Amino acid sequence: MSLGNTTQHHPYHRLYEATSVPALLEVPPLEYLAVDGEGDPQDSKLFAAAIETLYAAATAVAAASGGPRPGDADHGPSPLEGLWWSTDPDLNLHSGDPACWRDRTSWRWTLLLRQRHAVDAATLAAARAELTGDCPTPEAAAAVSALGARTLREGLCVQVLHEGPIENEPATVGALHRHLDAQGLVPAGRHHEIYLVPSHTAPPSRLRTVLRQPVRRRGR
Repeated sequence: MSLGNTTQHHPYHRLYEATSVPALLEVPPLEYLAVDGEGDPQDSKLFAAAIETLYAAATAVAAASGGPRPGDADHGPSPLEGLWWSTDPDLNLHSGDPACWRDRTSWRWTLLLRQRHAVDAATLAAARAELTGDCPTPEAAAAVSALGARTLREGLCVQVLHEGPIENEPATVGALHRHLDAQGLVPAGRHHEIYLVPSHTAPPSRLRTVLRQPVRRRGR
C-alpha cells in the first residue's frame, strides 16, 4: 500500500519534497491525528498498534465528515509521520551519534497522520468509540485510548532526505545539524520524520524518509 503522495497535484507537495541537500522551508500549521508512545519502536507492539489505529481512525473521521469539502483537493492518503525525543538528558538525538540509535529505551514518540481539517472533539470521540469495540490486543486498546488530535505549528524548518535503513540515519541527522550550525540556525522543536516509504511496507534498502527539524536563527 502506498502511504505517500508527493506529486505536483498534492496541495502540500512541497512539504514532502526533499533531497540529500538540506533545504530551508516554511511549514504552515497542519492538522493531525496522533498517538503518543515510548520505547524502542522495533520492539514495541504499541508502535505497530498505533500505526493501525491512526489509519483506522482516519477512515472513521473521513466517513463522519461526509467526504471532501468544497475546494478540497483529492490528494490521496498522507504519509505516516513521527516526532521523536528522549527523556534521557544525556541522550541528544540531534547529535547524529549512532549510540543514540542502539539503546532506544528512553525514546518517546508521537505518530502522526495529517488531516485535511481540524478534527473536532465530537468526531474524535466517535472515532475512538468505534475503534474501541474492535481491539484484539491490549496494545490496540492502549493505542485507541491514546488517540488524539492536534495542530502542529513548526514554522521555519530545515529538511533533508534519508534513503535506506533507519540504522544508517544518524549520519544523515549529523549532516543536517552540521548544516544548521553553518547557517546560523539552532533546533527549535522535536526531530520530525516523514515516512514516504515506511519500514512496514518495504525492505530497508528502499526506505525513503524526510527528516525535518524546526529551527530558529541563532541569538533570537
